[in-house]
Amino acid sequence: MARQKRTRPATRRPALPVQRDERPAAPERTTLFRSSPAALVMAALMAVVVLGGHLAARYIDDPGLIPRPWRVVVAAVAAVVVFLAVSTLTQLTTVLMLPVTPPSTRSFLTHIGEFSAVGAILGTALGFRMGEHLFVEAGRDPARYGFPDLLGAISDAITLMTLLMVALCWARSAILAREMVRALRESGRLRGVAAYAPVLLLAVGNYIGVQAGAFAYELLAR
Repeated sequence: MARQKRTRPATRRPALPVQRDERPAAPERTTLFRSSPAALVMAALMAVVVLGGHLAARYIDDPGLIPRPWRVVVAAVAAVVVFLAVSTLTQLTTVLMLPVTPPSTRSFLTHIGEFSAVGAILGTALGFRMGEHLFVEAGRDPARYGFPDLLGAISDAITLMTLLMVALCWARSAILAREMVRALRESGRLRGVAAYAPVLLLAVGNYIGVQAGAFAYELLAR
C-alpha cells in the first residue's frame, strides 16, 4: 500500500495587535452654556434676597410706594430686565420651530431651565423674607397681614427673580441664532437667504422685548 503523505497542520500566524487611534476625538461643534450662575452673580442675587427682603419689602409688594425720584430709576431697571427676559423666551420659542435642532439648542434649554429653577428658589426665599418684614410692619396683626398676603408676596418674588435669571441668558440667544444658521446651512433644509431665518427671528424677539420693556416702564414710571 502506498504510504499516505502526512500533511503538517497549518501554523497560525500570531494576530497583529490592533493599533487604536489614541488621538482625542474632535470636539463636537456645539455651544456649551454654564449650568449655574457664576459665584459673583450668586453673591449679588443673595444680597438682593437678604437686603431687598428687609429694606425694600414694602416697595416690592407695592411699587406705588416708591418715592418719585427713585421711581424712574426702578422703572428703567425693570424695563431692561423685562426686555431681556421676553426677548430670550421669544427667541427660544421661535428657534425651536425651525426644522433642525442642533445640540446647542438642547444645551440652551437646559441652561434656561436651570437658571429659572435658581430664580424660583431665590424668589421663594425673598418672598418669605418679605412676608416676615411686612407682618412686623402690620403690627403682628393677622387681620392686616394674613396667609393669602404671604402667598401673594411669594408669588411676586418668584416672578421677579425668575425673570431676572432668564434675563441673564439673553446674550446666549445670539450665540444660539448663529449655531442655528450654521446647522441649517449644513443640513440643506433651508438654502440661500432662508438659512438666515434665525437672525430674523432674533430681531423679531428683540422687537417684542422692546415693546414689553417700554410697557413695563410706562406702568412703573407714571
